[in-house]
Amino acid sequence: MASQTRGLYKGASYALFPQVKAVRPPVAPTPVARELVHRAQAHDVLPTKLTRHDDTNFTVSARLPHRHRLFTTTDGRYTASYVLEAIRQTTLLVSHAELGVPLGHHFVMWDMGHRLDAELPTLDTPSEGLTLDVEVTDLRRRGAVPSAVALEMTIRAAGRAVGTGSIRFNITSPAAYTRIRGSLPTTGAPDLAAALPAPMDPPTVHHTRACDVVLAAPDRTGRWQLRADPANTLFFDRVNDHIPAMVLVEAAQQAAGLTVPRSRFVPSSSRMNFSRYVELDQPCWIEAHQDTAEDGTTSVRVTGHQNERLAFTIEFADTAAR
Repeated sequence: MASQTRGLYKGASYALFPQVKAVRPPVAPTPVARELVHRAQAHDVLPTKLTRHDDTNFTVSARLPHRHRLFTTTDGRYTASYVLEAIRQTTLLVSHAELGVPLGHHFVMWDMGHRLDAELPTLDTPSEGLTLDVEVTDLRRRGAVPSAVALEMTIRAAGRAVGTGSIRFNITSPAAYTRIRGSLPTTGAPDLAAALPAPMDPPTVHHTRACDVVLAAPDRTGRWQLRADPANTLFFDRVNDHIPAMVLVEAAQQAAGLTVPRSRFVPSSSRMNFSRYVELDQPCWIEAHQDTAEDGTTSVRVTGHQNERLAFTIEFADTAAR
C-alpha cells in the first residue's frame, strides 16, 4: 500500500468483533444472527433467510421495516439508504455464511450502487419484503479465505424484478488491518461528542432528531462539514475506529436533498466509490453539485474531502418520471 489508508473503506457499520473468534459459521441461522451482518441489535438486521443455489448463486430475503428513522420517509416511501443497507447486509451474510469469510475479518469496500426501475412497496402496502438474487461475479482467494469479491444482485418485490445492486470489496485479516492502519487507531475512537459542530435544523434535512443530522450549517453554498454523533447507536452500534459508511451515505442523501430545489429528493439510483477512510478526529467537508440530463433525470454528485484529499464520491440520480 502506498499509504496507511489509501484506497480503503470498510462496509458499514464496519464494527470490530474482538470477542468473536475467526471461524466460519457452518450455515446462516434463521433468524439471521446479527453478527453475520455486523449489527449489534437484532432489530437492525434486515435479512431473514439465505438460500443457496450453487457455489456462486444465492437468494436472500430481507424485511421492509414499517418505520425507520433513516430508511423511511414521512410520506411512506423507502429511502436509498434502505436499499443500500439491504445490499450491504446481504453481502456480509453471503460472505460469512457461504464464501468462507471468518467473523472478525474486515470488509474493505471499493464500490457500491443500486438502481430501481420500479417503486418499492410503500409502508401502507402489505408486503412480504424483498428478495435479492445474488451472483458472485468475481472471487479471489488468499489460501482458503476470499481476498476480493464482486457481487451483482437482482432486487425483487412480490417476485417481480424492481431493480439491481452491485458491490466490490476486499477482505483483510485482523493482523493485515492493523498493518494497514499503522499508527491510526484500530480498536476505538475518542469521545468526540463535545467537539461536534452544531447540526443543521433537523426539519431542513427531513429529520426530527438532531443526532441523525450529519451535516453542520454550510460555510458556503453547497459545502457542509460532516458531523457524526458517536452517541447515536444507529450509526455507531459498535466500536468504530473511523466514520462508518452508513454515515457517509446519509450525509450524501442529506446534501442531495438540500441541493435539489424540490420538497423531497428520493433517488432511484446510486453509484459510489470509497478511496480513503474518513477519520473521526479530523474535519471532513461535503460538497454537492446538481446536474439535469436532457431526459430530465436529476443527479447530484456528492464528494467528501479530508485533509484536502478525496475520500469518497457518491452520485444519486432520480428520473423525471418519478
